[in-house]
Amino acid sequence: MAAKPSANKPKLVKQIHTRRPDFNYFLLEPDHSAIKGLLKPQTFVKGCQRACTKIVTLLPKTEVAGRTEVGYQMINVDGYRTINAYVISDPLNGTTQRGFTLELSFSLHPFVSGVGVVGETSFFFNFDGYFEPGTLSHKTIQCETSDLTTTGGLPRIGGIDLAHILRTPVLGPYVRASVFNEDNTARHAEVRAYLST
Repeated sequence: MAAKPSANKPKLVKQIHTRRPDFNYFLLEPDHSAIKGLLKPQTFVKGCQRACTKIVTLLPKTEVAGRTEVGYQMINVDGYRTINAYVISDPLNGTTQRGFTLELSFSLHPFVSGVGVVGETSFFFNFDGYFEPGTLSHKTIQCETSDLTTTGGLPRIGGIDLAHILRTPVLGPYVRASVFNEDNTARHAEVRAYLST
């Protein structure tokens, strides 16, 4: 007689892994009681001060024409210390396709109709994070990602969507996200951010 499967044993559900779409990939699907436990907020050790977090949309899902950049309005993120900006776009289905470049720019002032944004910039230099002794003039860094990996290759192919994260300190009370479609084909992209104190 065959053994009955355990009622508490999680099911394996076939999925597509974004980095290896041609592999057999499965996710464990826990039972309802386990899911309730996973969804509960984390408990913090007594005396540990909890960080405040928030998820915001920096660019709603938008179709971006090939070789085109799209940005959104300035958003007030004052009070948060770190921003993790996720650019999420349609998947790449071939090795000749390109993804999106993500740029964050910061400002001291909000957008004013007829004036624009005074002092908006994506260039910065941080002496707290980097200092080269003996150098009198330091070059600024642009707060931007590439669609290519550090090894120079293209991003992963296939999957449900394509995403990468730009993590940076909040450099001003106002932030704007802009995406540039490096490909010649129109594709959708959105930018969501996880802010933390």
